[in-house]
Amino acid sequence: MQVKGIPAVPAVDSGAVAALADTFRPPRLNFAQVCLYCETRWCESAVCVRLHAVSLWAPCEDCDGFGSCLNCLNGVVEVSRADLIGRAGRVLPRQREAAVLFVAVA
Repeated sequence: MQVKGIPAVPAVDSGAVAALADTFRPPRLNFAQVCLYCETRWCESAVCVRLHAVSLWAPCEDCDGFGSCLNCLNGVVEVSRADLIGRAGRVLPRQREAAVLFVAVA
């Protein structure tokens, strides 16, 4: 059952794009405190902090955000601004079973 969509974002509304990106952005340090960018534990690099601050993320299209594929990081992928805007309005399944059924039908 598809119940939740990604809000639509006008292409020119930078504030809306930033808010949508913040919704899906994972923490820069994982639960073991390893940086996504340089793979250093307890990283404090200004470069990594800046890269993360400007990064845009969206639910993985292969697993619908459930993290059940090898193409994503816990259900999200880093995307370009155009990709994020293109994915806006996409309906996401509420449960994994619905995602499997959705993929099988498509």
